[in-house]
Amino acid sequence: MRVLTWNVLHRVHAETHGEPAVERWPDESTRTRAIIEALTRSSADAVLLQEVSGDVLAALRSAFPHVTSHRFPRMPRPKQPTTAVTDASEHLVIISGPGATVWRAQTAANDPGKGLLAVEQGGVLFVSTHVSWGEKRAPQLEALARVVREHVGPLVIGGDFNVEASVVCDALGLRNVPLSPGSAKTRVGREGGGDIDHLFVRGLTASTAQVLEHDVLSDHAPVLLDLQSSASFATPTT
Repeated sequence: MRVLTWNVLHRVHAETHGEPAVERWPDESTRTRAIIEALTRSSADAVLLQEVSGDVLAALRSAFPHVTSHRFPRMPRPKQPTTAVTDASEHLVIISGPGATVWRAQTAANDPGKGLLAVEQGGVLFVSTHVSWGEKRAPQLEALARVVREHVGPLVIGGDFNVEASVVCDALGLRNVPLSPGSAKTRVGREGGGDIDHLFVRGLTASTAQVLEHDVLSDHAPVLLDLQSSASFATPTT
């Protein structure tokens, strides 16, 4: 079983912060197609995505048969008028196989653009999450810790935590899956880089995670994890 987590970078946020992805991919529809192609090449059985715009979500639904999403109430608003995005809503997304059911979907009480989406499939709980930077982080990590306590069985939590793994480990009571030696940083932007995208596993066997190349499609890199499990999954296909 392969699991991938990726903050694909909402176009409005990219333009607001002047991310290099805007220069590399001036046409958003072309960038969206490239994101779909990158996800297909990964051959992941479960894909956990953050910062998915309504436009990218529509493309994902056209390309993959089993897509679950959670829409945040906050609508990203560009600082300047833009024609790049038709639907600027923002979502957490999980691409999985058939038979997946939503176990929990919630927006953080202290940030209308952060939260978690949990989907159960084949006896495994998959959680995609986007956590705020700074003081807002603590109650959001506690919400994730409740998921860990309340769900019985194997689980995988992946996402953009905006902090180093050790802080999340302490909050969740789980160990993160380390990146392969010599891996690139999971997040690189104009203000620098770091490893703030993590995967946490319980009840499954994992060694290390790979940071994948992505041709500046986002300010975050996809992180791919190979797991051993007896569960049966269907690989998304286009």
